[in-house]
Amino acid sequence: MLRNLFYIKSFREESDNTFSVTVRINPGHPVFSGHFPGLPVLPGVCSLYLIRFCTERFTRCPLQYVSIGSCKFTRMIDPLRQEEIGVQVRILHREEGWQIRAVMQYGSLNVLKLQAIMKEVLI
Repeated sequence: MLRNLFYIKSFREESDNTFSVTVRINPGHPVFSGHFPGLPVLPGVCSLYLIRFCTERFTRCPLQYVSIGSCKFTRMIDPLRQEEIGVQVRILHREEGWQIRAVMQYGSLNVLKLQAIMKEVLI
């Protein structure tokens, strides 16, 4: 469903527990035909998926959200503006899982702040 929704332009590991990613959204993706026709907006669940996808790349293991302590969407992402999305994540391994603190920007604007716990998916 979300295949080809975005592509990663850059991925930088800044330290053992911090990374940043620059992403481009595909404005022609089918998700935008239903959310919303004529006035597309990136669904919030897609933003959470993007953060999880990038965190999986950093940890090199499949993850799932266990809990979300706080998730604040401050602006909408209009894919027609075609600005880059920046994601900065700080991740710490705790007994309960991976503690995530993430900030997402669209262009120069903060659009999302997230604090969550993820756990490795055992396949």
